[in-house]
Amino acid sequence: MKWLRILAVCFERTFEYRLRSLIWILLPILNNFMVVLFWTGAGMYSSTISTYYILMTITGSLTSSHVEYEVSEEDIKQGQLVNYLTKPISYYWVSLVQEVPYRILQTLYASILVAALLLFFPGILVITLNPLHIPLVILIFVLGYLMSFTFKMSLAYLSFWFKDISSVFELVTIASIIFSGGVMPIIWYPHALQIICRILPFAYNGYFITTALEGSQTLGGLIGIITVQALWLGLFALIHKQLWKRGLREFSAVGQ
Repeated sequence: MKWLRILAVCFERTFEYRLRSLIWILLPILNNFMVVLFWTGAGMYSSTISTYYILMTITGSLTSSHVEYEVSEEDIKQGQLVNYLTKPISYYWVSLVQEVPYRILQTLYASILVAALLLFFPGILVITLNPLHIPLVILIFVLGYLMSFTFKMSLAYLSFWFKDISSVFELVTIASIIFSGGVMPIIWYPHALQIICRILPFAYNGYFITTALEGSQTLGGLIGIITVQALWLGLFALIHKQLWKRGLREFSAVGQ
């Protein structure tokens, strides 16, 4: 019951600031729209291109967590973390539950976006996803989000040791855009860069989720994506655990 109460409070907070979620999805839409215009000007526009960037926008909005800013700036630097340490609940899981309403609201906005595109621009979005693969695609979305969330939580814990890690956040954002296929499909990259993208975790939170949703992945490909995601998630969980334990030794909060 306590988790239901926490979730209910988070829903109230989310819908109080619902415009923030709308802005989070509008920004990547505008960015990717400019990219589509670029490829159109280069004479390379096709329904495949528009489908890719539309789905990348949706994938990024649903699976990219931004929890690191709140954890770093408010909970650790301002000492609000002490409010969680005095309660018999896991800080990780509370933070995850707090993000659930945002994901639901983002899903709603994404559904409206897709419906509007299909209504006003028939043929702009072409999806060949096998209905039998839908459960695996949903699992890929869930694992992708958990990867992003756990990684960003671990990244935010660097604030236990450093006063300002905003530059680290920006560097990770840039790396994510490049290696997740945000600039262009990874298959257009040079071969050496494709290998790097397949090794790093970013593509498994962007490009490969997009291709899975698009329907261009075989059953074996979907299973391979899930396997790599699970491995990265396990590694991030271990890193998170160690940084959390050691970071708490550095944490101090003062007040009245």
